[in-house]
Amino acid sequence: MNRFVKTALLGSVSVAALFWPVAAQAQSSDTNLLAKPADPTAEAAPQASSDTGVEELGDIVVTGSRLRSEYNTATPVQIINAETARNAGAFDTAGIIMRSVAALGVQQVNNKLSATGAGGRVVDGGNNAQTVGLRNLGAGRTLVLLNGQRLTPAGTGSRVGQVDLNTLPSSMISRVEVLTGGASSIYGSDAIAGVVNIIPRKTSDGVELNLDGNVSEHGGGNYVQGALFWGEDFGQGTLTVAAEYRRQEALKNRQRERTSCAQDYVYDPRTGQRTDLLDTSGNIKCRNLNPTGIFFDYTWYGGWFQYAPGAAGASYPASALGLRNVLPDWVRTARGGFPETYTYGISDSPAYQNADSISPLSTGSLYVAGSYELAPDIEAYGNVLLNRRVSSSDTWQFLYPLLSPTNPNNTVAAGLIQASGGNSTGLVQPQMNMAQEQRQNVNYGQITAGVRGGLEMPIIARPWSWDVSGHAGRSDGEYSSSFFYADRLAAATAPGVACNAALISISGPTNCVSIPWLSKRFLVDQDWTDAERSFLQGRETGRTKYDQLGIDGSISGALFDLPTGSVDLATGFTIRYQALNDTPGYNARNGNYFASSTAGITKGSDTVQEVFGEIGVPLLADLPVVEKLTFTGSGRYTNYRSFGSDETYKAGLGWTVNNWVSLRASTGTSFRAPSLYELYLANQLSFYAYSDPCVRYGDTAGPTVAANCASQGFAPDFNPANNGITAVTGGGKGQLKAETSRNKSVGIVLTPAFADLSIAADYYSIAVRNEVASYGVGSIISRCYNSPTFPGNNFCARVTRDPMTRAITVVDDRLVNLAQQKQRGIDLSASFRQPLGFGDFGLNVQWNWVFENSLRRDENSYEDRNGLSGNPKTVGWVEANLKVEDLSFFYGFNFIGPTNDAKYYDGDNLFNYCGAYAGRTVPGNRNDCLQVAEKLTVGSYMTHYVSVRWQIEKDLSGQIGIINMFDKKPPVMGSDSYTYRTGSVPSNLYDLRGRTVSIRLGKTF
Repeated sequence: MNRFVKTALLGSVSVAALFWPVAAQAQSSDTNLLAKPADPTAEAAPQASSDTGVEELGDIVVTGSRLRSEYNTATPVQIINAETARNAGAFDTAGIIMRSVAALGVQQVNNKLSATGAGGRVVDGGNNAQTVGLRNLGAGRTLVLLNGQRLTPAGTGSRVGQVDLNTLPSSMISRVEVLTGGASSIYGSDAIAGVVNIIPRKTSDGVELNLDGNVSEHGGGNYVQGALFWGEDFGQGTLTVAAEYRRQEALKNRQRERTSCAQDYVYDPRTGQRTDLLDTSGNIKCRNLNPTGIFFDYTWYGGWFQYAPGAAGASYPASALGLRNVLPDWVRTARGGFPETYTYGISDSPAYQNADSISPLSTGSLYVAGSYELAPDIEAYGNVLLNRRVSSSDTWQFLYPLLSPTNPNNTVAAGLIQASGGNSTGLVQPQMNMAQEQRQNVNYGQITAGVRGGLEMPIIARPWSWDVSGHAGRSDGEYSSSFFYADRLAAATAPGVACNAALISISGPTNCVSIPWLSKRFLVDQDWTDAERSFLQGRETGRTKYDQLGIDGSISGALFDLPTGSVDLATGFTIRYQALNDTPGYNARNGNYFASSTAGITKGSDTVQEVFGEIGVPLLADLPVVEKLTFTGSGRYTNYRSFGSDETYKAGLGWTVNNWVSLRASTGTSFRAPSLYELYLANQLSFYAYSDPCVRYGDTAGPTVAANCASQGFAPDFNPANNGITAVTGGGKGQLKAETSRNKSVGIVLTPAFADLSIAADYYSIAVRNEVASYGVGSIISRCYNSPTFPGNNFCARVTRDPMTRAITVVDDRLVNLAQQKQRGIDLSASFRQPLGFGDFGLNVQWNWVFENSLRRDENSYEDRNGLSGNPKTVGWVEANLKVEDLSFFYGFNFIGPTNDAKYYDGDNLFNYCGAYAGRTVPGNRNDCLQVAEKLTVGSYMTHYVSVRWQIEKDLSGQIGIINMFDKKPPVMGSDSYTYRTGSVPSNLYDLRGRTVSIRLGKTF
């Protein structure tokens, strides 16, 4: 049956082709099939378009179909009015789009990731890109359109492939239509999770100037935006101009308590009392990062050595002072089995406190669009979009080279060897935490031009619409970062000499500099000389260019009439070319960064050719309980030069029972071709904190892990010295297959006659197969050691251990096709309007419940993500509004449901912590452990907002509001949370700023 449907739909292309060369005839309807307004008021100025802020769910929408509006009933679409979003303080484009509940509960790529770990996170689009992914399926599976046209991806680094929402000025947005299901048969590749179609404004009452801003009560993270908009309909044509500048200020870790102090949040499971590590004052200790200004003995002594000269030793416990006779300026810290040596350990730094929990950025944008009637039935149209982004990320990095015992600057080697009776080799590892500055500049432009019109089809003698357009776009970005030269570090830590110039094989030639690694000035105070800094630390710039060219053509109209209505057809073609060229700096290309991500040149291109068809058939009409029953079907044939061809289809039914009850259902397939970076990504090195199931496996490991670790000769208390783990990621050209998905939806729409009320509820199911992703470093290691076929499974083949220390050093995490990811749930949308004697009242509701959010990395695994941190089971928002003459009042709240990460650990939040916690009774026994319960749950999170808008004069308006009016703090979770943390805050779903005043001023000339 499916093959018959697909063949019939694709065959419709050839039917339309028979009629294509016919001269155009007069046509009165709007031929812009991809961007027809949802209602006649959609083009009005913002102040006039949303006085009640309510969206009519019954309005005509076009996203999801290329047929006439009566055939859209099978497709659920969420409509986000830009003005309604601004009531909640969402001024930028990303903020407006995130009002869709399909995106609200999703961890998005944005500018809140710099402080989630050393160096921030390696993300698609590069630092400070802002993308949108629906249904927790990732931005690469969500297609973003502007007025029905594809946009060129933008960003920096080798992983550019998605639309950067920073490129789009929000001032030109009328509304956003979010198709919440697969639509590859309509729009092509990437539309697996859905489609976000941004509908621009066209006209205004004059030149509009708007100033918007959010000012935090607690300082930091302020936002300001200035915009100009003008649009005019000249009768024979239209012209629209939108210009915008916006600036997001930084919010530093130090500016909020819950980001400045990362705590463990562990408890005694019997008493419920906190058992976190305490500092020297008896307060709960902040565990923000690994220690800085210290050194490790690499071969014998546990813990680390912390600088404490002379008489300062009197304030330390005896267990810290055992080596003072040979190392008089150092105390031992974090010794296993000696909890008292943990309290004074350094676990913070100025670099951490100065890191950006919200990174600063500024953008300038210009959007110009227009149309002109060339003839009574032919119109030329086009638009130009220009944007520049300047952004930065302040984060931190670690410097921890191995210093040879015979290097003259190793001033502790002799003492360590003497005190240990020769058990220590004197090889030490000084460690410093330092600021890392990352900068990005992205220039972006896209131009679109087309011609559309109407024609009288021969034989059938019916008016049809046609549209042919082309677009060309480029993103040109530069990115820079500070780094440490790996070869110069090797030279300055070499044996026998203070600096071995022969080892400077990549960044040279340069003069060697002797580095006093263990001096207070260099290690603790970080008061480096200019010569030391320029020798060890560099800064270089990489460049990323992404080009996209495309030609699209479509034709649509009625084929013939049935007693129930006309049978409509749409068909067309697409040709698209994309090219990515990312060239990192010289040292990055040659892997000469110490403990920072590096990559080679990522360069590649692809071409796609597509034909599609869509048909709408009125099956029944004007019958009891069947006012109308329509069928829509679509199919697309796609051919990618990189991997071959594929076919997709979609079939839907729309059943109008009566004038207030409608039902809809659809099923179909979608696909996503591997993106350019997934195909051509050069080897990319990333660095992770150390994770090893064999570390102290005798304490907590299960029987399988224990047996596998023992088989490698590891002792139960195995705890190797390590430099973290290097992950190797690379592209999969010739190996990766296209992703495919099956999508289903069933829904009901209620519009009762007794009230101005609309309610829509839709069940959805999306199953993605062959998902392109990496397994993840932790998953690979875990699956290796939890396997009964150890060490002969494929996962163990990806893990490399150092032959000397036996620590895990490298994990091969290249992109592969995973088995399946699945999402199921229900969306609810409701709107209500009620005239009152003194004004008009409105209510909007959007809500989502997730029933399943699962991932199978292969046929033998199952990962239930639903309800884990960053993956809440329910999200939503409610807004009420009241308009009284020139005043409009708004109140709303945003809701994020609870999460529980204990389920990730098989429902158990109990962990054994050894050596560091109060209550231990066997001094010196590192195996004397404490069982603790860790906080791995977060309750429901709700923030409220209010605002008042005053139409002061016809051409002057003002609005003031309060976001997060009760100053709700973000939730906290323990360090074993499923997702990343910023300080103690899990994921990036929550408000870090706190109570914020929102201000809007608008003037029309």
